[in-house]
Amino acid sequence: MKKINILILTAPFGNGHKMAAQSLKETFSQQGCNVLLYDIFTESHPIITNNISRTYERIFNLGNTYSRFYYGIDRISRTKLIHLYGRFGYSTLKVVTGKFKPDIIVNTFPVMSAAEYSRKIGYQIPVVNVVTDYCCHRLWINDNLDRIYLATDDLKKKLQEMNIPTSKLEVTGIPIRTEFEKNLDMDEVYTKYGIKADKKTVLISAGANGLLKDPGKLCRELNRHEELQTIIVCGNNGKLKRKIDSMNLKNIHSFGYIDEIHELYKIADLMVTKPGGITLSEAAAANLPLILYKPVPGQEKENAEYFKSKGAALIAKNTSDVASLVLKLVNSPKVLKKMKRNLRRFYNPESSKRIVDDLLSRHIM
Repeated sequence: MKKINILILTAPFGNGHKMAAQSLKETFSQQGCNVLLYDIFTESHPIITNNISRTYERIFNLGNTYSRFYYGIDRISRTKLIHLYGRFGYSTLKVVTGKFKPDIIVNTFPVMSAAEYSRKIGYQIPVVNVVTDYCCHRLWINDNLDRIYLATDDLKKKLQEMNIPTSKLEVTGIPIRTEFEKNLDMDEVYTKYGIKADKKTVLISAGANGLLKDPGKLCRELNRHEELQTIIVCGNNGKLKRKIDSMNLKNIHSFGYIDEIHELYKIADLMVTKPGGITLSEAAAANLPLILYKPVPGQEKENAEYFKSKGAALIAKNTSDVASLVLKLVNSPKVLKKMKRNLRRFYNPESSKRIVDDLLSRHIM
């Protein structure tokens, strides 16, 4: 029997959709499929894409400027200008599909050229979008798509109100690494990281986002509370880790990049992070209440507001807010318990498996 070929298209803008793509690739592969993960933007126009990527990163860190960019594109999506974006990567896609001969094309980034290509060849290759946030930009929506996979029932209702056919909408959750949904030997995890099981634990995901540009005040404030221990994951930000370590605070534990980050999610009582769609889904899988730091207007803000509306997160406007909200929550066990319960109510587990099973059952089996 011929193996099924799955083409997963990504882009170099941000990390969330690439992580979702990798999760889907692993799940398709487990089902015996041939999978090609392909950055259509970089492969089509490397110089232009590199310039766009650097500009995107700068704009994203400017907050209100990014908001105008994000919602500006939303408005452009209703005009003829969007056809220019729809052609981006089209020629490269024709070549790739000619060689790889995919049975299904999956977008974890809104690659409009894929849907246009499907239309041109008479829909012989189904194209689906996997939305990687708890909101849905208009670029994700296209009449030529076979399916749109969504994080929540609430998001599905919003798209139904926009007259998107219900038959094209499927609620599966956002694909994440399977490790976040597995049980662990917690005693081993506590020992591995030198964390005390009898203390409340706060996890701060700082990394390269600049969440802790000036960590001194926050670290000293949290360190004062003996009943509390704080884990700060600095990712590849060596300068931040060195600065934290130099303070020599006994209740603050700093780490660099960690492959098994899911282990820290499991031992934490509360996490402080930026509200990316993948990070939120991983936290929900670990049943981990959240403080969402200074969300950038756009998908971050919409993600944050959704989790807040569901009683699963609080929003901090600055580092002073972070300290006060952390102390408020760790001293309110009933509130934390309620937040955990709220997370369980809307989180959709095994998202990758749901998407893969749905696609293979509809188009292959």
